[in-house]
Amino acid sequence: MEGFTLFDTVVLIGYISLIAWIGSRFGKDQHNPEDYFLGGRKIPGWAIGLSVMATQASAITFIGAPGWGFEGGLERLVTFINVPLAMIVLILVLVPIFHRAGIYSIYELLERRFGPATRTLTALLFLIARGLATGVVLYAPALVLAVVTGWSVNLTIIIMAVLAITYTVMGGISAVIWTDVVQMFVLWLGALLSIFFLVTSLPDGWGDVFDFGAASGMFNAIDLSFDPSVTYSLWAGLFGGFFLHVAYFGTDQSQIQRVLSSPSVLDAQRSLLIGGYLLIPQMLLFLFIGVILATYYQQHGLTPPEDLNELLPRYVVSAFPSGMAGLVIAGVFAAAMSSLDSALNSLSAVTVRDFYSRYIKPNASDAHYLKASRMATIFWGLYATLFAFFAGNLGPVIEAVNQIGSWFYGALLGTFLLAIFSHRSNARGAMAGLIAGMLSVWCVSSLLDISWLYNNTVGVAVSMSVGYLVSLSAPAPSQDQLSDVMMAEAAPDMQAVLAARADNAEVIGKEARLTRRRCIGLFAWFCLMLGMLALLQGWANG
Repeated sequence: MEGFTLFDTVVLIGYISLIAWIGSRFGKDQHNPEDYFLGGRKIPGWAIGLSVMATQASAITFIGAPGWGFEGGLERLVTFINVPLAMIVLILVLVPIFHRAGIYSIYELLERRFGPATRTLTALLFLIARGLATGVVLYAPALVLAVVTGWSVNLTIIIMAVLAITYTVMGGISAVIWTDVVQMFVLWLGALLSIFFLVTSLPDGWGDVFDFGAASGMFNAIDLSFDPSVTYSLWAGLFGGFFLHVAYFGTDQSQIQRVLSSPSVLDAQRSLLIGGYLLIPQMLLFLFIGVILATYYQQHGLTPPEDLNELLPRYVVSAFPSGMAGLVIAGVFAAAMSSLDSALNSLSAVTVRDFYSRYIKPNASDAHYLKASRMATIFWGLYATLFAFFAGNLGPVIEAVNQIGSWFYGALLGTFLLAIFSHRSNARGAMAGLIAGMLSVWCVSSLLDISWLYNNTVGVAVSMSVGYLVSLSAPAPSQDQLSDVMMAEAAPDMQAVLAARADNAEVIGKEARLTRRRCIGLFAWFCLMLGMLALLQGWANG
């Protein structure tokens, strides 16, 4: 494209080279699978939190959210308004249990509680769903980058895939997290620069944006309709999106694996705080870019492209100074790779930990499993790349990638909640509940006209209910199956801890108070965000 200059290309290639160099430096310190998949459990919580944020600002979000804002204003923000509440549940319930269990793959916990069949099924579901989504996530930004740079779509797919595969294979989870930290700043810089250039191009700046947004109803983020068919009502976001995000951040290996790489439970909780506080502002930032773009197009009488994903990239290459456009387009590359690298590492972890080391090559050396982990990363990278070449024929699947996750996330979360909270649930009930939960979501989606966000609530409710009732038809689990998995048994050697309470009371009390303050802070942040949206909407409609 004419707007993408040689200098922009140099900036983009320079950024790609920098990321490759950073990622490749972590391989020399890896000697076993724990180093490769968990970074030796030495990665600080703040870095993990920024890595999770970078993955959330995936390329589909970076280029897609402005399109959402252009089309519907802030209405989709309610999907994310529940994130602080979801993080409270993770901080209090799931993360302490996962971290203290000392596991690589979270599906190991289900084997301890329910047996190998449940672990195998849930791990297989993850491989199928995440493997499919990884190819889609790779294709969508590659298509847009091809449009704005003038390169072929196959070339952009190959460039992103080769780069992400290379540094993920060499550096493992450490490369994933630290390159994501760099990419997080590039993403935010690109978004902020886009806002600056857009607003300064308008005669009255922010006044034009707020006048147009208010007149067009773009600030109506809170829809109080009780109609379940309203996709982005506040209730769909609170009761459906809440379970979606608890399941996504707590039971999806690609997310929770990074949290498990932290050195302690408190560090793991700190990583979740970053997402709890920043995810809503991040999504608001990208949606606001869409509102500003809508103002810009309206004032200049322009016709938007047929594919709204091209809105922001096309504006960048046409309006940004030479070199600056290359940096922002590098942000799109950054977003794509931050989603791809974490997916590849987690797919490799589940493949090796849940299948290869159990069914193909048990009792091998750490060096062998480390080599197998890298080979698995290459395999899934090639799989995603090949799938991306054909993803253009999938059409609506690209737009529905988040909805696909809702078909099984709720049922999976219900299975984990049964494992943690129900002393009576067993393997028979867990398998029945998991299958019934997924089938119920399929039935509801097919037969009823309701928001897809409620799929997660349906999946959780059916999975837990059926799982518990079916469990009553089989013997109760043994005490060994409950130990260190149940919520009441979250701390190992609980009796020893209680016996030493007099000596450790001060330390235990400080940790408990810190956790409580963190959760109260997140709840206050949720109330503040909801209140600010209500005030903005009230002003716009006043």
